[in-house]
Amino acid sequence: MPIDAPHNSRGLSGKVIVITGGCGDIGGETTARLSGFGARVIIFDLLSEDRGAARARQLGAVGYKKVDQGNAQESERAIEEVVHEFRRLDIVIGNAAVGSGGRLLDLDVSQWEEALRVNLIGCAMLAQFAIMQMLKQAPDSSGIRGKVLFTSSWVGSFPSPGAIQYCVSKAGLDHLVRLSAQEYAAKGIRVNAVAPGILDAGLTRKAFEEDPALRSKFLATVPVGEFGTVDQIADAFGFLCSRESNYMTGQILFVDGGCSLTKKD
Repeated sequence: MPIDAPHNSRGLSGKVIVITGGCGDIGGETTARLSGFGARVIIFDLLSEDRGAARARQLGAVGYKKVDQGNAQESERAIEEVVHEFRRLDIVIGNAAVGSGGRLLDLDVSQWEEALRVNLIGCAMLAQFAIMQMLKQAPDSSGIRGKVLFTSSWVGSFPSPGAIQYCVSKAGLDHLVRLSAQEYAAKGIRVNAVAPGILDAGLTRKAFEEDPALRSKFLATVPVGEFGTVDQIADAFGFLCSRESNYMTGQILFVDGGCSLTKKD
């Protein structure tokens, strides 16, 4: 039976949403935003069960599971548990990511493997497990069986020197979005990503703390003159989760204040 929701919820009331890395800056704000629309959000993250459950309650989520996005067995088991409890899975957001600074000659194989394990292969397997479930379930009144979303980055398309393995992993993720969207659009599944620019949050904030000179250097490359915020990224995810984006698939939605328009040294 098709499902639907009141207009003021943007079609998200009662929807079952999984978000990885949901305890962090972007993930936490997105969880709170989607929960505020009436969605039932389940967070996957690396905190202990007790700490994660407390964070989930703080954000309005309905559940928490300790899951490493880069571990396919953990992701598969957790998705199965969500479906068993909530009877369906409407949206999954692959938001977790890792990455350190470094140029090609600075990095060893373990640093490459870690970035690709979490940021690319982990996202691919998360999408696989989610889509396998979505194909089994009835569509909503708009014909949508499910949505698979990711947190990409502007550096996936516009390389920023100094974090080569992170940039490469996000470039691969962007193509994962496009190809998965092609494969499953006709089945009622939409695949998109949000590409944040330079935020004073998450991994970028850690880089600023390690090298304060980066703050002014990076700010000079943002045409709007200010860093992005996590609530702006949550706004973008709210749109991609909502019925307003139902005709979009295979898109990388840049929310970057124009920094991808600026030549980098």
